[in-house]
Amino acid sequence: MTKQLKLSALIVAMIASASAMAHEKNGYTISQESREVVRNNYGECWENSFLNKATDGLAECGDGVAVAPAQPEYVDETVALSANFLFGFDKYNLRPEASETLNTLAQRLSQTNVQAVRVEGNTDFMGSEAYNQALSERRANTVANYLVSRGVPAQKISAVGLGESQARMTESCQAEVAKLGKKVSAAKKRSALIACIEPDRRVDVKIRTLVTRQAQ
Repeated sequence: MTKQLKLSALIVAMIASASAMAHEKNGYTISQESREVVRNNYGECWENSFLNKATDGLAECGDGVAVAPAQPEYVDETVALSANFLFGFDKYNLRPEASETLNTLAQRLSQTNVQAVRVEGNTDFMGSEAYNQALSERRANTVANYLVSRGVPAQKISAVGLGESQARMTESCQAEVAKLGKKVSAAKKRSALIACIEPDRRVDVKIRTLVTRQAQ
């Protein structure tokens, strides 16, 4: 850069600084109007004698390190609510003992970092597919409505019935009942089967939580 060009750049920067009512901050001259760093005719940040690049350097001026913005991250988990305290066989009304667990869950779901909640109702395989679908929807809505009544924002929650599609105990329980033999009455076998497949009469609460971490 020639002396004439350097002098010209110096004059331009001084004029820009003065006309913008610029002032010093962290060793750079910034415009009082735009709050941006004043630059010379070559696009270079206008530095002053107070600048310490090690501590006050700005990434936009080629000094310092740019700090990456925090990146949102979502964590998904499932809370399985078993039927032994939620519902009776072929029922969708909540048992009294369910309140303590659901109240604790409602407190957690009311936190601002919880973004979405999906309540999924399930049934065992006994009964027709259409009947079980309707029953699972009623179970999901019962739990969702209870959580809303305990302070969980309604806009966070959706409820869906999955019917018997997620039943997991069917084959193993049928095999267990078959082992009882012919001497056991049909009524007792049915009772044993109902008890065995109880885990399929559940509600799964799927929770999406926002976790903010600093990008690396």
